Amino acid sequence: MGKLYNLRSELDSSNGDPAQWPIFDGQQGLVATPPKNTLVVPMPADGRRFFVVGEFDAPPVIMLSDDLESGAGGWTTVINDPGGNTRWELGAPEATTGPLTGAEDSSNAWSTNLGDYGADSNISLRSPVLDMSTVAEAELSFMAFRDADGVGDIATVRFLGAVDLVQLGAATPLDMTVFDADWILIRMPVVPEAIGQDVIIEWNFVSDGGVDAFSGLSIDNVQVTD
Repeated sequence: MGKLYNLRSELDSSNGDPAQWPIFDGQQGLVATPPKNTLVVPMPADGRRFFVVGEFDAPPVIMLSDDLESGAGGWTTVINDPGGNTRWELGAPEATTGPLTGAEDSSNAWSTNLGDYGADSNISLRSPVLDMSTVAEAELSFMAFRDADGVGDIATVRFLGAVDLVQLGAATPLDMTVFDADWILIRMPVVPEAIGQDVIIEWNFVSDGGVDAFSGLSIDNVQVTD
């Protein structure tokens, strides 16, 4: 599973490394044919010819890869609370604490306010629509910087149906009791309920009533692959 194949051939079996023999008749990047791999090729005119099959990992299917340096195209933000003290903002963070750049010193990241986040907030950041119809499973990865009060603020990641925004599967909590000293990589599986359809990823941040001098949650370099 997840393998591709090349058919290589030479007239002389002693002619170099078989892994470097020429591709035969354009037969490269062949997909598997379960339950038994089979390939039919025309009979060569040569009196004698040697063949070798090379197996290699298929390249990942990339459904989303965004370092956010090209702007907010396709991303949307939602304020779910009446106060509007916090919103997801794209740019260089500049809160009292936390990051001062995006991941890897880049110019842009999504942050819960580019300055300090506010009290009693409930905000959502939603990705562009992802087509999950071609994969059997997938993984979401992103860089994160968590810098909240460590007590009452929470954040979750969930997958939504692109048409109706209904939640698919269980939400995944992000541990906001952690104070990150630098950007960290977070990985999580795409929930099985999201496979096979168009979906949106949502990051939700909820703050308590305290007024805190922290940056909250920042994310960057979002990728979804099989």
